[in-house]
Amino acid sequence: MFIVESNLPLTARFALASIAVGTSGISTGLVAWCGMPYVITLRRLNPEENSGAEGVEMTTLNLFLRPKITTVYDPMFLVETKRAFAKWELAGAITLPAGKSIAPGTEETVAETTDKEGNIIGRWIVTWGNDGEGTCHQVGDIIRYFNVHEELLI
Repeated sequence: MFIVESNLPLTARFALASIAVGTSGISTGLVAWCGMPYVITLRRLNPEENSGAEGVEMTTLNLFLRPKITTVYDPMFLVETKRAFAKWELAGAITLPAGKSIAPGTEETVAETTDKEGNIIGRWIVTWGNDGEGTCHQVGDIIRYFNVHEELLI
């Protein structure tokens, strides 16, 4: 735009170049937002490899196509979501099933996200309150939303 001879003033050329770069950035951001929760592999964790409980391990990709592995230690914390382009999310609040109890104020890690080397980059932690009600929060960069294709659920 700047090399080609034209009758456009320099400010108009800068405006056109800015619009082109801005549009490209916005579209890349939208594609990343839509594709971020897409699960490429789903693996069920047996009780033997997950401290006596069933769990789920999901692999997603970031904008640079680097894998991020999120391990959910208790599938009870995966709930349906209303977010577009996602099927599940990590629950923000949860109530223990009848018959189970836990001491108020106790915290436990429900899910962890790691990079491909296994370094923990984020955790989803529940803090238990009275009557088995838990409130969850993130520490670090956890993947919270997941778009799981039906073929992976078999």
